[in-house]
Amino acid sequence: MECIFFVNPMAGAGEGGKLAEDIEQLALPSPVLKRVVFTDPDRLAQQVYSCTMGKDLVVLCGGDGTVSAIIAHLVNLHKLPAVAIIPIGTGNDIARSTGWLRSWRELGLSGLFHAVKEGRVGSFDVWRMGIERDGSRKEYCFCAYAGIGYDGRVCQEFSRLNRFLSKRSVPTGGRRLLYLPAGMRIMYKNILHPERIRCTVTYERDGKPAVCNDRLGQILFCNTGYYAGGSLIDRDYNVEDGLLEFFGIRGYVNYLRLLFEGRLPVPHSSLLPIRAPRYELKLSSTAYFQVDGEPAGFIESKSLVTIDLVRSIPLLKPLRDSRARDRLRDKAQERVMKKLSSSARPVVT
Repeated sequence: MECIFFVNPMAGAGEGGKLAEDIEQLALPSPVLKRVVFTDPDRLAQQVYSCTMGKDLVVLCGGDGTVSAIIAHLVNLHKLPAVAIIPIGTGNDIARSTGWLRSWRELGLSGLFHAVKEGRVGSFDVWRMGIERDGSRKEYCFCAYAGIGYDGRVCQEFSRLNRFLSKRSVPTGGRRLLYLPAGMRIMYKNILHPERIRCTVTYERDGKPAVCNDRLGQILFCNTGYYAGGSLIDRDYNVEDGLLEFFGIRGYVNYLRLLFEGRLPVPHSSLLPIRAPRYELKLSSTAYFQVDGEPAGFIESKSLVTIDLVRSIPLLKPLRDSRARDRLRDKAQERVMKKLSSSARPVVT
């Protein structure tokens, strides 16, 4: 069995570099062979296609942006390897919804050892947003969520502030706080000039097409149930059912309430999602948008936006049972881990 670790060296304020050293010392169940690759955004597609061919497991070490960018290339492979996640980013909503964030916080790399040993594999839906206008089409893959409206502008502002701190050793928690001034600035602009997205949304309900015409401040498609770094906006989410949740939100106040869902006891009975396998939007106004928390630009007026399922990828299930810690403390298990040898030095390809 061959396992490859894709490590974003810039994730977590440089935590990726230290993680690579820890992975070097990690023993995986025999006969697993491992390799570490530092991601390069300029040639990420080449790295993914050349390094994952024939591999059995791909471990993605980074935040939602890193995970989403690599999976966007993985879905093009004929034979998909299983995927695991080590979350060292800012939001980590993909890892949170799949259980890997909890595994990482409670068990560290030892949790990956036991997950590989147990070998339980599920699936995870990957979605595609296609934007058509004047005969041209652009496509964006996303795993967690895609938003049009307020969050697109907030992500743009956050990215601008984050670039200012990119060369400074600021911890992940500190960078997460940048969303506060970014959100406050967009809120102030929205008070002066209220933003409304004029659109028509078409989807399937009970096997028949349904249409929604509205002026919304935020359009949100969510696959994971978690949003914006920990807001639990849908408790009944399922990442492998082939359905995508749609939220249409009016006004910035309602959007702020959405951000506190799952963090504070704020009622959201009016924000019930629509679930459908495919959506089609016709926009009559221009709006900013984001995919998996990364700013993607803006959608021009008279654009046609389609949202559909690309593919379901195999996902290695993390260790979740209550006896996990007890097994990690077992001295016999520790002796077994010391005897296993499957280390390889990190390389840059």
